[in-house]
Amino acid sequence: MKRIMIAGLLLLSSCGSVTQQTIPYTLSEGEVSAIQNTVRSYLKDPSSARFKSMMAAQRQPGIVYVCGIVDSKNKAGAFTGGEPFAGVLRNTSATGRAAFSFTLTGQGSAQTNFNNLCRQNGVVS
Repeated sequence: MKRIMIAGLLLLSSCGSVTQQTIPYTLSEGEVSAIQNTVRSYLKDPSSARFKSMMAAQRQPGIVYVCGIVDSKNKAGAFTGGEPFAGVLRNTSATGRAAFSFTLTGQGSAQTNFNNLCRQNGVVS
């Protein structure tokens, strides 16, 4: 009985979530374009968007976690001062050609801590 309990405990401990190591990732022009187009679609004035501090990390092939800051004009026509965003970029091409989709997973206000948003979305540890 004691052996069964020990074996069960070992089995349960191996079922815990395995922390995957993130690897810094350099975005291509096509990837940056897909990200910017998606983020712009959520803005009041998409043509005013200015992107900065975009970071990316990869945990598994074909899936890249991204965070960055976008400054754009609000309804009043004033720039927001920069708002953080985060999301997941996927390579959607089966042929090996560049085809990307970006899903926004987090968006903050100017008061949101950029590093915390990146950490929550797997870009920095």
